[in-house]
Amino acid sequence: MYRINASWQNWPGAPGLTTFYQDPAVAQPNPGAVRSFFNSLISYLPPGLTVTVASSGDLIEEDRGTLAGTWSATPAPTVVTGIGTGAYAGNAGAVVHWLTSTVVRTRRLRGRSFIVPLVNTAYDGSGSLSTAFMTQLQSAADGLVNATPGHLVVWNRPIKAKGQPATVLGSKGPVIGARVPDLAVSLRSRRI
Repeated sequence: MYRINASWQNWPGAPGLTTFYQDPAVAQPNPGAVRSFFNSLISYLPPGLTVTVASSGDLIEEDRGTLAGTWSATPAPTVVTGIGTGAYAGNAGAVVHWLTSTVVRTRRLRGRSFIVPLVNTAYDGSGSLSTAFMTQLQSAADGLVNATPGHLVVWNRPIKAKGQPATVLGSKGPVIGARVPDLAVSLRSRRI
């Protein structure tokens, strides 16, 4: 799978990382579609916050999660810069659920992307996400799914005991839709 990283910078709590996976059996890597997703949200991202979508990265073997090579794409996506106005908390935002029809170990495979931080116009007076923001985020998520049909995937990592080979192989499922819950989320930390 193509691992496409989007690096978040320039806000208290930075850096951050959002990772997407695309299936090499379906198409070439498409970091431009990931960039378009984030660019659709610039009016809700704090001013000066940047999201840089990589134009190269790792090729991951899905069964074992091992590095299988690298990929690159041209042209490199331009940096997305937030233009939102208003106050914001560095750890508060929203989540997108990436939906699949794949069942893994008796559960439907689903991915998540956290969109954190967001300026205060993304929320309504009761502390929930505003209708306008939810509509915009749902539209951005749908746009990414439609721009990468069958190509955007959720990866279920392999399970292994420490120092042992995988006992349950990893697998992937194509994203068939997205859902934005009316839920303000808070991140304690980001994995980098």
